Amino acid sequence: MSTTIGPDDGFDVVVNDDGSLSVPAGELARHGVRPGTHVRLVPAQREAPKCRSARGMFADRVQPGDLDEFEAAMAEAKAERIAALLADQ
Repeated sequence: MSTTIGPDDGFDVVVNDDGSLSVPAGELARHGVRPGTHVRLVPAQREAPKCRSARGMFADRVQPGDLDEFEAAMAEAKAERIAALLADQ
């Protein structure tokens, strides 16, 4: 027979780096867990990280002239690609 345990009836168990669990006997006894009792561990539900907008995240890192320089470099690269394509024909 299984019973439903409320959220306040449980206790935390930490998994060690080697994957082992360690719970002091006194802690188990405090919750009524006696030798021979079967205990089922259920991983805690983690809340999904809240999505936040990236809008404006780098606004303070762009200097006023940077965008103009970027657009000029893109236009120059485009012109070079077009010239290379026309030269191959």
